[in-house]
Amino acid sequence: MGDCDWLPPMSEKQPEIRFSHLWRISGYRRLLSARLISNIGNGMSPTALAFGILALKGATPSSLSIVLVSQAIPLVIFLPIGGVLADRFKRAMIVSSTDIVLSVVIFGMAALFEFGHAHVLYLSILGAMAGILNALWWPAFPGLTPSVVTQDQLQSANAYIQVVSNFGVIAGSALGGILVASFGSGPAMTIDAMTFLIAGLLVWELRSYSEVKSESESMLSELRSGLREFMARRWVVTIVAAFSVIVMVLRGAEGVLGPVLAKRNFDGAKSWALIATFESVGFLVGSLIGSRYRPKFPMLFCMIITYSASVYLLLMSIPAPLLVIGIGAFAWGTTADLWGVYWMTALQTHIPRKSLSRVVSYDAMGSLMFGPIGLALAGPAIVAIGLRNSFISGAIVVAVCVSAVLFEPQVRRLTGAAP
Repeated sequence: MGDCDWLPPMSEKQPEIRFSHLWRISGYRRLLSARLISNIGNGMSPTALAFGILALKGATPSSLSIVLVSQAIPLVIFLPIGGVLADRFKRAMIVSSTDIVLSVVIFGMAALFEFGHAHVLYLSILGAMAGILNALWWPAFPGLTPSVVTQDQLQSANAYIQVVSNFGVIAGSALGGILVASFGSGPAMTIDAMTFLIAGLLVWELRSYSEVKSESESMLSELRSGLREFMARRWVVTIVAAFSVIVMVLRGAEGVLGPVLAKRNFDGAKSWALIATFESVGFLVGSLIGSRYRPKFPMLFCMIITYSASVYLLLMSIPAPLLVIGIGAFAWGTTADLWGVYWMTALQTHIPRKSLSRVVSYDAMGSLMFGPIGLALAGPAIVAIGLRNSFISGAIVVAVCVSAVLFEPQVRRLTGAAP
């Protein structure tokens, strides 16, 4: 281990890529517009779906859980298959087709709510279809950006996609609340479906940017080769393994522990919404920082700032004043979106293009697979060890995961430069 291994990363001198320059690239402009529009829909859907289900006769919070789990499980299961398809066929066609078909699925949900035929079983079936479509979309999308911009533009291009995505989710969340309160879940989900239809049509025009493999292996062979590419890089495996646990902790903390804390110690839903707003602002700030700051060792930088998640959980364990918890949420939100920029750029830079989508699919599957467990364990943890100790335990687990990753030399030494 060299003497400088643990020093804070320094920024590399690289040319600044302005948004106006990227906007002049036709393919990137379409990609950016599609993400903005579809994320308005993504922001609307949680509110519309949740309140639509809870308004059903005889519905309980468990009814909502059933529908959400019906979407989450197929998402995780089908991600590797999505990676194979994205590396085998034109990624723009996959992204576009899944968005268009997803719009039909959401139109179906909207019709069930609007005409009074909504039932947990029907919504779960449509939710499972949406999960499969998301699993096909997720690995394909990261491969589109390197097809429309050059290598030196990649980090800035990823960052601005993150920025507009966050704007879309925030705007969609606000719009969804207004629409559901004024007109109900049916009309809100109809508009949600339209956003995916428009986004799919925009991406359809990018077919010429997508390369397609000339050789044809069996799907099983491609699954194996993608797994080999994933396992061959210790920095990828180590970080994904750590985040499978970190995501599990944070899903439980923000999905269950946080709302319970807000109800017990603050002003309920309004207080938790304020904390969520701080975190959302952090997402935007992280995207903007990522568009300009280029650390020499991006993975080392990201792992160090991930300690902010432990701080955030410890602030809730006290509990600190609401504004202070909000600042902690802001710091974690900034960290999370910096991860989004630097991690995707690192994968696009260091993973061969022909296997990128398969590696992304294994990354997503590994990172997300324990999330439902975190949600399931959070409630019993409150009963067993108390709310305060649940937060403290989560903070310790996150800190241990981050510290363990920092012992991996490949994580510390990975640079932002292309190999």
